[in-house]
Amino acid sequence: MRNSRLSIVSGLLASLSLGSCLYDSNPPDLTGQDVRLTILHTSDVHSRILPYDHDPLYTEQQLGLAEGRGPYGGVAKMAHIVKREREHAGRSLWLDSGDLFQGAPIFNIFGGEAEVRAMSMAGLDAMALGNHEFDHGPENVLEQFSSFGDFDLLAANYEFEDDAKPFATKFDIIVKPFVVYNVDGLKLGIIGMGNLSSMNSLEDGTNNLGILPKETLQTVQFYTNFLRESVDLVVLLDHLGLTEDEVLARNICGLDLILGGHHHIALSPPKLIDYNPDAQYVSAQPDMDAEIVTVDSEGEEDDPEVGADPDGTDPPRGIGECKPEHRRQTLLAHPNAFSKFVARLDLVVRDKRIVSHKFKLFPIDTTVPEDADTRDVLQEYLNEMQQTLLLDRVITTATEPLRRFGNTGGDSMLGNLVAEAMQYRRYIETEFCVTNSLGIRTDILAGPITYEQMYNVMPFENTITTMILSGLEVQELLDFATRSSAERGCNSQIQVSGISFTMNCRTGKAEDIHVNGEPLEAARAYDMCTNDYMAWGGSGFRMLKRNTTKVNTGIPIREAMIQYMRDIPQLPACYDANTPLDLCKSGYAVPDGRIVTKY
Repeated sequence: MRNSRLSIVSGLLASLSLGSCLYDSNPPDLTGQDVRLTILHTSDVHSRILPYDHDPLYTEQQLGLAEGRGPYGGVAKMAHIVKREREHAGRSLWLDSGDLFQGAPIFNIFGGEAEVRAMSMAGLDAMALGNHEFDHGPENVLEQFSSFGDFDLLAANYEFEDDAKPFATKFDIIVKPFVVYNVDGLKLGIIGMGNLSSMNSLEDGTNNLGILPKETLQTVQFYTNFLRESVDLVVLLDHLGLTEDEVLARNICGLDLILGGHHHIALSPPKLIDYNPDAQYVSAQPDMDAEIVTVDSEGEEDDPEVGADPDGTDPPRGIGECKPEHRRQTLLAHPNAFSKFVARLDLVVRDKRIVSHKFKLFPIDTTVPEDADTRDVLQEYLNEMQQTLLLDRVITTATEPLRRFGNTGGDSMLGNLVAEAMQYRRYIETEFCVTNSLGIRTDILAGPITYEQMYNVMPFENTITTMILSGLEVQELLDFATRSSAERGCNSQIQVSGISFTMNCRTGKAEDIHVNGEPLEAARAYDMCTNDYMAWGGSGFRMLKRNTTKVNTGIPIREAMIQYMRDIPQLPACYDANTPLDLCKSGYAVPDGRIVTKY
């Protein structure tokens, strides 16, 4: 750990000056006036920049995404909504909370170029740097945003070390800790924060990218203190997730607004959270002198162990005392994901405080026209993508939607299918297989299953990795999966094939473990397959990272899925073709209780 405060301060004044010049000067005097500001907010687009088919979930329907109005999403339609709302708004900004990349085949081909160009044409002002921006490596981030980005890219909690990697200096140029906008006299300090719980996405193979993450609370408090006296509102634009956002809202002194992402949820209405700091975060240090502690971390999907010291204790997180004039409520908003909505947040600001707000979600469906300029940018990529991937090729047919999450929180239709496709792939054929649930990104809709759907379901270029585990290590693996699942409502964070167990979410232990019908033996060795992401410690599976027997086969999981489904006329289906589906207890894409949940 080291103190980063002095190196940060040296660049702050220049950054503040640059950011303040983004809008014309000669601002009006707004003292004592009610000033209106409109913020358009998006997050977690995940490469869904073209309209796509989707069955709206119940919660999405409650938010206004109606059934039968697909295809949904797309940046050209998003741009239409944003431009329409800004035209009628007066003072306005469009801010995005990150994870623009990864989730549709257009990213697999063009590496983010289409996404960055489209969002630039649509008029985005600033974006927080998400973990999936790094999915094709750091050089790709630099290439896409420096070549095609026309908006500010923000992350205050990533330190790019000059002596670690040659591209670090370039990152310091294109990724800013904050920016200040002067919107017709109303000054906004926008602090960006990237994701720390998914730092495994910031690794290129086994090589660290030279990014040193900074402790969250101290970093946000430091920049809030620095900006507070110079701006009317301090806004945090982040990709940290709802849980961390709520902690920040309670504990950060002087923060007006958090615009968050990462968990793919919508807060409608937004939360208004009182400043009520947790005792362990308060220190007697003066506001500007709190050390910004840097911590090592790894893991994806909110690793519960992230940032802890080796002895199990947390690093020091003092945030200083809060001046009475800086105490305030913090407004917290999340806008959903996958370009399904544009959120509009209307604020009334008086004397450096938000005095009222209104919130509205605009669904992006077939009733929304496309912005012509943005559509023109996308058309060339669409044409080349269709010619390259032949996305309309049909693999098989689904007679009903194949869901990625199970009704009981255990195994699911699609989860079972993916794990089996990995296990039974030629040259794999291990005793069992485990894959992470959140690596399966969407459901398969009823009807023809095309290559395009497979890129949406399995967008990551993950490959199958095999390894040997002892029975004790299998127990450790499933215990960790159970604890992780318990923190998410006892919804299983893994999907499996060839193994069955009970997740006891009360005790955090895996029970009644059987491998191919036989009880687990502690001293026996087992062949297992998983994906390369988990094999290198993703999602906090450190027991797999330290395993020395792993072999990356190089076989893409998407390819294994396609080959597996080709031989099945329709899904779901019984293993025994003579058994009716309604009597089926085991089969292809059939939940069979291999993961039982116990509350």
